[in-house]
Amino acid sequence: MSGKSSASPKKKEKPKVFQGEGLDTPIMFCPGVGPQRAKLFEKMGILTVRDLLWHIPRGFEDFHTRTPIRNLIPGQVTTVLGKVTFYQPRIPRNLSKVRHIFNVTIEDHSGSMQVVWFNQPFLEGKIRNGLHLLLHGKAELYDHYIQMSNPKLKIVEEEHAGAAEFMPVYPLTQGLTHTIIKKVVQHAFERFQSYLQEFLPPFILADNRFPTRTETFRILHTPQPGEGAPTDIELSEADLLQQKLFETQNRQSPSVWRTARNRLIFEEFFLHQLILRRYRAKVKKLDGISHIPPSPDPLSDIISSPLDPSTPSHWPAIFLQNLPFQFTEDQYKVCREIQEELCSPAPMNRLLHGDVGSGKTVVSLYAMLVAAAGGYQAALMAPTEILAQQHAASIRRLTACIPSINVVVLTGSVTAKESREILQAVACGSAHIVIGTHALFQERVNFARLGLVVVDEQHKFGVAQRQHLMEKGDHPDLLVTTATPIPRTLSLTLFGDMDNSVIRTLPPGRPPIVTRWTTWENERKIWEFVDQKIEAGQQAYVVCPIIEPSENAPQLPSTEEAFERLSQTFLPHRRVEILHGRHSANMKSDVMEKMRAGEIDVVVATTVIEVGVDLPNAAIIVILGADRFGLAQLHQLRGRVGRGTQKSFCILVTPAMISPFAEQRMKVLEQTRDGFKIAEEDLKLRGPGEYFGTRQSGHLKFRIGDPFEDAGLLREAYEAADRLHKTDPNLIQTEHEALKEELRRVLASHEFNRPS
Repeated sequence: MSGKSSASPKKKEKPKVFQGEGLDTPIMFCPGVGPQRAKLFEKMGILTVRDLLWHIPRGFEDFHTRTPIRNLIPGQVTTVLGKVTFYQPRIPRNLSKVRHIFNVTIEDHSGSMQVVWFNQPFLEGKIRNGLHLLLHGKAELYDHYIQMSNPKLKIVEEEHAGAAEFMPVYPLTQGLTHTIIKKVVQHAFERFQSYLQEFLPPFILADNRFPTRTETFRILHTPQPGEGAPTDIELSEADLLQQKLFETQNRQSPSVWRTARNRLIFEEFFLHQLILRRYRAKVKKLDGISHIPPSPDPLSDIISSPLDPSTPSHWPAIFLQNLPFQFTEDQYKVCREIQEELCSPAPMNRLLHGDVGSGKTVVSLYAMLVAAAGGYQAALMAPTEILAQQHAASIRRLTACIPSINVVVLTGSVTAKESREILQAVACGSAHIVIGTHALFQERVNFARLGLVVVDEQHKFGVAQRQHLMEKGDHPDLLVTTATPIPRTLSLTLFGDMDNSVIRTLPPGRPPIVTRWTTWENERKIWEFVDQKIEAGQQAYVVCPIIEPSENAPQLPSTEEAFERLSQTFLPHRRVEILHGRHSANMKSDVMEKMRAGEIDVVVATTVIEVGVDLPNAAIIVILGADRFGLAQLHQLRGRVGRGTQKSFCILVTPAMISPFAEQRMKVLEQTRDGFKIAEEDLKLRGPGEYFGTRQSGHLKFRIGDPFEDAGLLREAYEAADRLHKTDPNLIQTEHEALKEELRRVLASHEFNRPS
């Protein structure tokens, strides 16, 4: 017998075939991908077939519009089709950076031309005489002859040489090319297009003349000549936005490609609107906290009897009676809206927005006192420690007339001993108002009876962070505030799940802020003016866009450079301090306290002072490199002055030559102080950059739609969702079954980062 085993050899297992879930099939099971290439796609957030189809090209190289060789003009970017008649690879001897040169001669019916590729030796194995090449690049003159250097290349079969084509330009990652993605998309589309079911209601399709879903993705990935595929991929974002605005303002009909893209954007916005309505309806059905109405009610009652600080129900009235100023009509109106909702059984879910310095904080404090008067705790979450400490100082000052109110501050910089004491006060309920930063939603923070959550500057926090804090109570009321005025359309659409309160009027008696735009040529005059104001007993801010000088942007003013120039050259006799985000929380607080105490004349800072810092004696702010900031941010910075009774100034300093967008921003700020008008202008002028400072932070995760650039589609989606909600809120009609299923899928996938 043989010594070898008689057992039959194991059969080689067949690779497992994934029985996919249609468009949710993992990307690795797409033809042409596999496990290794799937990792590259995953780097770009492409995990499924759905993600792949939504990976829209940012433009196309036009292999359709071709130029005969004889008609080429130097400097022209175009496509040429020709047959290879000669090729020669060679290795240069003297050029260190060029290790390989590949020369090719092509000809068409009109003439011939030279083509050269540098450092692309792999072409040797691809190009041979007789092949037809499609070349896309810039025509150049070399030794009096037309040639192309390093053009984009496509080898075509002779029988297909006359076929027109657009080559998609996709967002890439290392290891993937446009050609690879194009092929994978084509395979996936052929295999999975039957899953692209229509779900938009018939009235939407009729009103907008959108293509079908299948046709939409065909157009976006493989457009045909005449469908308006964008080929200006060299244009900047600002140029593209300006082009888009021109089309809109001149009522030009969008191209077939643009209409297909608009359909996907509309889909995103429409589904998001339906989710907002669903969430709002769900919140209204929850059993919330019915806070006890203040007695007497300072918003409606005429108070004649004496008030007792030891009686909690008197706290809101005592607070209003002892304010050092009168509420505006808007503040009274908003307080009534909030109080009515606090005392109702459903949880409050309200957005309060108003202009800089309009008095949102005292309105929020009134709400917190209503909650505290009924035996509940209120939590105020601020985006920075500086602002948290300032809120604490302000609230303690305004509630000094109610000695029994206990206000505590919990931030990352408190000592271990202080932290233990604060946490104990929060847990046992002796802390009525708890102010903090992100530290508030840590697991170790336990509230005895959380009844109201106030989130200040809501766009600085994500939904998940807000939810974390809300979960520390039993359906507490929620009030979120922002000093970035939001135009009505965007307010209804981006925050359609929330009730809205608006404070438009500013407190009386505040002199206007004089805003002036100037250039660096007047630098000495600027600092002489600042020096005069300091001599008169006022203080100043100087704001810069970056902390330290940058090699990549040497023209940008930095806090370090400005601090050195002021303290050593222009204002050496003044007390100048520096403040930026790299400083510790304790140092930031120390600088601001010295400023408040009058021990500092000038603070040179970054935008750490952007939100909420309130120093009445600060009467002048100089913003260096103002062209680098958005309108809303400049308006926020300007709001750091003008808090006292003296005339205040905002000086915007830019280079002499700035972009038209930046120039218009400067003019808008000089002409108006109305934050709501500025918000509207910001939406019109917004080039690259963010309305809130960061794109879609916290609330939204749209794939391709931008709520600001696509505000028109957003408004249409809002109106369509409203119309549908009125006629079929639960989507029970047969024609809405597919939409209901798509909504279920979106909610399950958490695509928009909204609670479900």
